[in-house]
Amino acid sequence: MQTTLLFFVFFGTILVMLGVYVVLNQRRLEAAAALRSRIGVRTATAHQDILRDTRKSTVPMLDRLLTGRAFTLVVERALERAGSRWTVGEFVIASALLASLGLLLVQPFGVWAALAAALSGLLLPAALLQLQRRRRVARIEAQLPEALDMIVNAMRAGFSVQAAMKFVGEEMTDPIGEEFTTFYDEQRLGLDVRDALLAMQDRVDTVDVRMFVTSLLIQRETGGNMGEILTGLSMLIRDRAALRDQIDILTAEPKLTGNALAALPLLAFAVIMVLDRSIMAPMFETELGRYTLTFAVGALLVGFVAIRQIARIDL
Repeated sequence: MQTTLLFFVFFGTILVMLGVYVVLNQRRLEAAAALRSRIGVRTATAHQDILRDTRKSTVPMLDRLLTGRAFTLVVERALERAGSRWTVGEFVIASALLASLGLLLVQPFGVWAALAAALSGLLLPAALLQLQRRRRVARIEAQLPEALDMIVNAMRAGFSVQAAMKFVGEEMTDPIGEEFTTFYDEQRLGLDVRDALLAMQDRVDTVDVRMFVTSLLIQRETGGNMGEILTGLSMLIRDRAALRDQIDILTAEPKLTGNALAALPLLAFAVIMVLDRSIMAPMFETELGRYTLTFAVGALLVGFVAIRQIARIDL
């Protein structure tokens, strides 16, 4: 009952703050609405389609709070690398809500357990963002050799490098199609080709893309046969992918062992809870039991991550 009451008090406070903001800024909001109705929806839509939306949040108060912060730049860069459509404000709000929910729901199990749950909720969006980035990078690495072959064929047909990359962006699916299209649009709108390539390298940030960008930049400075360079690079990337697959096969057993060792304590805990709940009652009812349970969960997570890192080999 106390947890539910705190939950409603938390969201009630947020609604009151939003209501106070609307009341205090009612005149300015009405003037903005009147201006939008005067200039028409069509003009506003065209303006949004042409200019990049640099707002950090659709909530003006949160947008002013986040603008110009170093933390905002870090989160914005992580969202861009993951290919996420979230804004910085949405990411911050999601992290705060999950942390609050974890704090409220686990509060009966003790202070340390509640703090651990709040920290887990706070870091959950960042972990999901990192997972999304890894999946996106894996798709880009799988698509890159084919994209290089298309660039070589387009250049042999008489296209320039920029036109060939535009062709790849139009013909290939996302995420690599989106990256090549972004590069073409940036250099077409006035950004130097070198800066546009470095921006693409920063967004993807993989060894394969760095080799591709470095090859193009060196060829622009020193000259050479671009077709032969990209063909050799495509073969090298395919060889690295084949080697990575072999390593995944060899490390499959340690990874499976780590997953089994991590799942075994959870399975034993669930079986004991089903057979005789009274045995585990002190773990929830006493302060020492709750601390022990919290420590066990933390140690289990640390061990699982350590085993996964040992079995991981970067190329």
